Amino acid sequence: MSTQRVTRSSTLTARGKAYGKLVGRAIFGDRRGLALFLGALCFFALYWRIGVFITDTNAIGTTLVNVADGHLSISTAPYGSGLNAPGTYVANGKVFGRDYGIVFLALPVLWALRASATVLAPQVVVIALWSLLLLSFAATVGRLLDSDGLVVGGSGFAVVAFVANVSVATPIEQSLFPILALQIVTMAASAFTAVLLYRLVADLTSHRLGLMAGTATVIGTPVGFWASLPKRHSFTVLAVVIVMSGLYESRKSSEKVVPRALAYAAVGYMAWIHAAEALILVLPLVVIDAATAPSNDRRSVGFVAFVFVVSLLPFFLTNLLISGNPVKPPRMLPSYQPSAADLDMSGGDNISSVPVVGKVITIASAFGSLLWDGVLVTASEPVRYYRTFVRSGYLPGVAQKDGLEAINLTILESAPLVGGLLGLPIAIVASFRSRTTGVRRYLQSPAGATDAYVLACSTLFVLLYIPKLPLHAQVTVRYLHPLFPLAIYALIRIPAVHRTLDAHWKPALWTFAGTVFIGSQLVVAYLGLTNPGLGEALQFHALLAIATGGFLGSWTVAGSLSGRVPDRIGAVTLGLTSGLGTTFVLLSGVTYFDYAGAFALPVVGLVSDLLALV
Repeated sequence: MSTQRVTRSSTLTARGKAYGKLVGRAIFGDRRGLALFLGALCFFALYWRIGVFITDTNAIGTTLVNVADGHLSISTAPYGSGLNAPGTYVANGKVFGRDYGIVFLALPVLWALRASATVLAPQVVVIALWSLLLLSFAATVGRLLDSDGLVVGGSGFAVVAFVANVSVATPIEQSLFPILALQIVTMAASAFTAVLLYRLVADLTSHRLGLMAGTATVIGTPVGFWASLPKRHSFTVLAVVIVMSGLYESRKSSEKVVPRALAYAAVGYMAWIHAAEALILVLPLVVIDAATAPSNDRRSVGFVAFVFVVSLLPFFLTNLLISGNPVKPPRMLPSYQPSAADLDMSGGDNISSVPVVGKVITIASAFGSLLWDGVLVTASEPVRYYRTFVRSGYLPGVAQKDGLEAINLTILESAPLVGGLLGLPIAIVASFRSRTTGVRRYLQSPAGATDAYVLACSTLFVLLYIPKLPLHAQVTVRYLHPLFPLAIYALIRIPAVHRTLDAHWKPALWTFAGTVFIGSQLVVAYLGLTNPGLGEALQFHALLAIATGGFLGSWTVAGSLSGRVPDRIGAVTLGLTSGLGTTFVLLSGVTYFDYAGAFALPVVGLVSDLLALV
């Protein structure tokens, strides 16, 4: 009898391990993807502050508090200015929030935090969670490199870090649990973005380049900057990368309909977070998918349509309960406190009673009008592109609402790696000239369909938001946040970059490490000597980014035109620009924005205090 129980227990254990591996493979791809996910979370925690960085967070935190109490409307407003926080709306005499897709994702995390607080102090739970992540990261990397020493050393460091942080920890108020829960799901979304980009680029090129692309995205661009800040932008980025991966896999794998359906499911869920940005994702997806799909038979299209509709059900139901119209999201309701930063898709009329079909037509018309405004601005005010993508500086109209500080950076200033895209047009022309297959056949390939989507999606995002840019409280042009992973993907697609990193990855890696560990100290020393304000410090980073990003762009242009340009120069420049991006992310999180709450890791708070004395 006992033998049968042991056998049955062993069988169940084996099945559990098999299912665990299957799920892990589906989510992370392989052990490298898992290591990237764990490493990204460990990195984000280094500058994770438990608090409110931007006023919009007050509204989503308040919304989560009320949803946890069992209602969509806001009756309790514990954060910031209460109901006056930007991001609250009025319907039928009640006040509602937005971003319900994020709120419901964070709800189980909030429950888990409240449950754990009955057993352990919240600050101990947070520190223990990070220490376990660090230990798992060390163990995973150690197994990848077949290094027992790395496993032992990393495990020991995790234990020491836990003890050190607990010894100086201060209590976390339970009132901050909703903010904490939102931050956790946002960091998880950003980390998973890195995993998906790794898997996509690895399949196109190599595992090494895939890891570089995923890592650069989360630690060398503003994706890392916003990772611990509960805003929709991290989820938009994740949705974009899911769609890219779905398009690619549906044209590559033998099981084509499932990844195709997942791409649409991501768009459907994104609608629950931000309907306008979901429209940006779905428009090019429908066109490119229909034109390049291996098969558009009834069964495939029917399954994809079914999954898409099911993914939209939370969006429809929430809208119905709030506005009475399944296609009218909270952002289309009157603001409790009007905010100029909100996209107005209402058309200026009170159309809450318009039937669903009429409402859809109205939304489509308003959305088309917004895109057309982008076209008009592109033709009439090209300087907006310069101020958004290249150089910001001090703009009186923008700085006036930012405490007279020039804290808003451009795309290039935020991520100098983007400068490498200067050679992309040349690479595209050269690619089509050397291509033996036609354009249509290329677009039907996995890489071709993905490339087309990246181009179309980037264009639509720019057209939608360029009329409002540059704008205050952006810091890193957060409205165009999805462009950063798209830029990294496009950068890797440039043959000169691909070739250089494949052959000279060691110089790139060493330059990156030197820039982060030595260059960051030089930056801190310079800023300590000059004692600048916040705006001046960020503008110093901006100038460094423009200089190095411009040089990288010059190299990619030269490398795309001629094979005689030394690849090692490109490798060093790629390492330098990515290192400067990481330096900006770390310093901005650790020392520049010191009003966003206490650090989740108290030891980092001590380091921040020391840097403040420099």
